[in-house]
Amino acid sequence: MREIWPADTPAKLEADIRAADDASLVERIERLRLLEEEFGPPADMGLVGGIGALLAIGELKSSFLCGNYMATIFLCQTFVEHSLAGPFALAGEDEHVEKGMCYLIDESLARKSISSALAARLHELREMRNPYTHPRILQKNQSLLDRVIKTTQNPFSMALTDATEAIRIVVDFLREGCPSWTPSGHGHAKQGSQNL
Repeated sequence: MREIWPADTPAKLEADIRAADDASLVERIERLRLLEEEFGPPADMGLVGGIGALLAIGELKSSFLCGNYMATIFLCQTFVEHSLAGPFALAGEDEHVEKGMCYLIDESLARKSISSALAARLHELREMRNPYTHPRILQKNQSLLDRVIKTTQNPFSMALTDATEAIRIVVDFLREGCPSWTPSGHGHAKQGSQNL
């Protein structure tokens, strides 16, 4: 039998959740605004990345909204990697599917499935994710600690900045695949970008 800790009463758990919701409301509204500005209304486009891409696109939004920045970065890469592998899987080119993000970006670029500008952005996402995923020597170039020191940001601000950029890279990826999926393409006036 599995040993478990006793949980608080449902009323106490609800009170804790309501207090946490109240404490984070302003920040969540700002993050929701950014998600709406980037993703807009639901799009009518097919996802070729299968179940992995389907789950990742929804979860990256909810993770960002909840302030789970590292998870957002991972899910952004998951979405892109599954989406890049999808056309190879659909074409029966299974030898390409599991070769990893770097290979998928380069092979997609070689086949002119993506532009060189987008390939560079996707490599930024891949390189952004790496120090969050793989341990680094503490003060080695590109370690998280090295970046915190160089940018003088605290780790949470740095992760927010990275997650925001990861979302923008995903949106760039989607817009290149569906050029009409833009605010101006849907009759909305162009506006300047805002940063958190």
